[in-house]
Amino acid sequence: MQIGIVVLVAALMSGAIVSVLARMAGQQSGERVLGIAHTVALMPAVRDAFNAPDPPATIQPLAESVRQAAGLSFVVVANRDLIRYSHPNPELIGKSLEDPPLPDGAIPEDDARALRGEAFFVEEDGSLGRSIRAKVPVYADDGSVSGEVSVGVGVERIQDVLISHLPEVAGAVALALLLGTGISYLVARHVKGQMLGLEPAEIASLLEQREAMLQGIREGVLAVDRAGLITVINDEARRLLEIPQGVEGWPIQEVIPESGLPRVLRSGTAEADQSTYTNGRAIVVSRVPVRIRGRLVGAIATFRDQTELEQLARELHGARSSADTLRAQAHEFANKLHTIAGMLELGWHDEAVAYITRATRQQQEWIDELPRRIGDPALAALLIGKASVASERGITFSLSPDSQLEAHDGLGDVLATIVGNLVENAFDAVEGQPRREVALYIRNRDDDIQLEVRDSGPGVPPALAARIFEAGYSTKATSAGQRGIGLALVKRLVTQHAGEVSVRNDGGAVFTVRLPPWGARTAHRNGKAQSSP
Repeated sequence: MQIGIVVLVAALMSGAIVSVLARMAGQQSGERVLGIAHTVALMPAVRDAFNAPDPPATIQPLAESVRQAAGLSFVVVANRDLIRYSHPNPELIGKSLEDPPLPDGAIPEDDARALRGEAFFVEEDGSLGRSIRAKVPVYADDGSVSGEVSVGVGVERIQDVLISHLPEVAGAVALALLLGTGISYLVARHVKGQMLGLEPAEIASLLEQREAMLQGIREGVLAVDRAGLITVINDEARRLLEIPQGVEGWPIQEVIPESGLPRVLRSGTAEADQSTYTNGRAIVVSRVPVRIRGRLVGAIATFRDQTELEQLARELHGARSSADTLRAQAHEFANKLHTIAGMLELGWHDEAVAYITRATRQQQEWIDELPRRIGDPALAALLIGKASVASERGITFSLSPDSQLEAHDGLGDVLATIVGNLVENAFDAVEGQPRREVALYIRNRDDDIQLEVRDSGPGVPPALAARIFEAGYSTKATSAGQRGIGLALVKRLVTQHAGEVSVRNDGGAVFTVRLPPWGARTAHRNGKAQSSP
């Protein structure tokens, strides 16, 4: 294709050059014959010969000498009656320029112009063929026009001159074709190397496949170049981040200020499975720098929607908590039954009755007391179950006397998950300690929900206070994947509802949570959703 373009351009240019040269040659020939005609017309011998008895005897030798010296086709001198006084063909001397003559003795326009005193040149046909000829008037001594001089050069002579220069033009065109072909080959090879040897149709096919893959996967994909401008974003990323169409080419900082991609571009380090909360969704983000031939050219972020998985995790945690509660109650009930059965076999009937009374009193106190102080049934049931688990594990679990919580529509499951994880974490913390105590405080205060879980464990090292809420991180030595979930879930739920969670040490770890009123939580979520452009 490139060679074809080079050939076409060379052909057009050579044609234009030849055409320009032909016009220039015609113009120069016309100006030359016009000058020679003026010279002949001004010769005194020619002017005087018009009054001589035999003008051709003087004019013909002069005209022929000029013609041969200048390499002209003809030099013709005629009087006002258009009778020739000179001509390359002597037989035409004495005959009229117009043969046959025009009707009514009319004079041709070209000759009439010369006889009117005009000097000009034209290209036209004559008795000697087509030529470029100049016509100039011959003036008498009194200033009147006594005749005309017609000087011409044949067109074929001009063409011969052009043909003589054609090898130069052809050589230049051939050189241009050679250079153009060589450069086209080098450019084509370079471009094809840049395109990894692919043809345009293959590139188009790969682009279509890439778009189909990007839009077909269930993960959001967002890529930026080295300058931080968005280059790729698929439909899933737009849905998760609530980003409109047409943001390609925008700076990532203007579209998603907290994307983290500029940080990856600066550091060149990947960030895997970072949990965040955006537009009411729990999202796991992975950020990876992109390198081509060892050079950093951009970064890619992938987004996985974990909202449904998180909901399943919360439900699974609730199911496990219920199962643990039932197991603890069954285990404790079995132990008590064995104890009662032993007392009865020993005949200690009074002691058995007293034991039964003590065993049921503590459980009944929780059952009777909690519904009056904790308005949410799910949270009250959870605390009763945790009390049974604590009893089985030998942990003293208590609810602060100041605790009082009204029911909150739509928040029961959230509170149950938060309290359940914090209490379970406290149970683990006091395991193996000389004093095993866990206390819960929860109350409505200034429309906020405030809760505090205090344990008698070893506390949290200050250096780790910020990391214990990270997903997958745990201070407990256990198998991977079984720890580091509860506190991360608490942090995520609290953040999701515009609350705060913190930890401090005071005779053990003290976890404090504050949740704002329902209106503030709704405004927070709406603000999050509207913050994305």
